[in-house]
Amino acid sequence: MNYRKEHIIYTLLWIVLYLSPVMSMYMRMSTNPHIDFSWDDIFNAWKFNTVWVVLFAIHNFLLAPLLILKRRTWLYTGLAVSLLAVTMCTLYAMRPDHHKHIPKPVPHTECVECTGCDYDRPYSNNPERRKPEMRLFSPMPLFGPGEMVAVFGGLLLMGMNLGVKLYFRSQEATKALAQIEKLALERQLQYLKYQVNPHFFMNTLNNIHALVDIDPERAKTSIVELSKLMRYVLYEGNNRLTPLSREVQFLRNYVQLMSMRYTGNVSISLDVPEVLPDSMLPPLLLVIFVENAFKHGISYRTKSFVEISLQPHGDRLLFSCRNSRQQKPQDENMKGGVGLSNVRRRLDLLFPGNYTLDIKEQEDTYTVHLDIPLTN
Repeated sequence: MNYRKEHIIYTLLWIVLYLSPVMSMYMRMSTNPHIDFSWDDIFNAWKFNTVWVVLFAIHNFLLAPLLILKRRTWLYTGLAVSLLAVTMCTLYAMRPDHHKHIPKPVPHTECVECTGCDYDRPYSNNPERRKPEMRLFSPMPLFGPGEMVAVFGGLLLMGMNLGVKLYFRSQEATKALAQIEKLALERQLQYLKYQVNPHFFMNTLNNIHALVDIDPERAKTSIVELSKLMRYVLYEGNNRLTPLSREVQFLRNYVQLMSMRYTGNVSISLDVPEVLPDSMLPPLLLVIFVENAFKHGISYRTKSFVEISLQPHGDRLLFSCRNSRQQKPQDENMKGGVGLSNVRRRLDLLFPGNYTLDIKEQEDTYTVHLDIPLTN
C-alpha cells in the first residue's frame, strides 16, 4: 500500500511538471497579446524535464535502495555524484548554443573616421585605429550559472526522493512494530486466559466434589451446569470479544451452580437488567471476581452473602461484587490469588488507562467496583 502511495505521489508531481510549460505559455499569452503559442518552446522544456525524469528513475529504483535497504553509503555517494555529473553534462550538451556567435563586423571603406558605427572599423586608413581581427566564436564556460542550477536541482530532487522513501519506510516500520506488539499482546492475553480456565475449573470441581457426599442428585445437576460452563469457555473463551448477553448467561449458570452447594445461611443475589444492550466485552473477565467472592466470602458457620450487580450505562459497564468478609487466613488469599492478579493484568492490556478497578476492604465486607468500556 505504501509503495503504491509513494509512486502515485511521484506520478502526480511529474504530471504537474510536464503541464507547467503549457500553463506558463498560456499565462504569458494572457498578459502579452504579442506572444504566440509555440510548441517548440514547450518541446524544449519537455526535453529538459525528460532528463530529470531519467535521473529520478535511476536514483529511485537503483541508487536509493542501496542507501535505505543495503546501507551502502559510500557506494551510493559515488554513484549519486557520477549520476549528477552525467546529468549536468547532458543538460549542457542540450543547450541551444554551445558557443556564443559573434556577428562578423562590416567594413566601412567609404568612412575614414567613422564614430557612429556599432563596431570599430577593422580596416582604416589610419594605422593607429586598426584593431586585431575578432574571433567569430567564443566558447561558453563549462560550469556557469545554468550548471549551478542543474547541480542544486539534482541534489534537491534526490533529497526529495530519499525523504519520501524514508517517510514511507518509517510508516512501514511503525506498522510492523504495532503488529508485533499486537501479536505479543494477544499471546499474553491468551496465556492469561489459559491460566484462568484451569483455576476456574479447579474451584468448580472442588464444589462438585463437596456435593457428591452431601447430595448426589444435586451433584449430578451440578455436572450438567458445569457442562454448560465448559461449552461457553471452549467456544467463547478464545474469542477476542463476546456478546454481553452471553457473558451474563454464563454468570447466571455459574451462580446457579454455586447456589447448589450452600444452605439457607448464604444469601446470593444477581442483579442484571432484563434487557441488555447489543454490546460486546472480553470473555471470562467478570467471573474471576464472582469466583473469589464465593471462595473467600462464604462460611458454613455464620451467615454470609454474595451480591452481584451488573449495569450497562451507555458505552460503559458498571460491575460490582460485594461479599461478606471472613477471618484470616482465608482472607489473605484474596489479594494474591492467581485469578485476581491475572484479571488485573488483563485489564491493563485490554483497557490501558480506560478502566477503573476499586477494591474496598472493610471489617466485615469485601467490595469490588469495576468500570470498563463496552464495544458496539
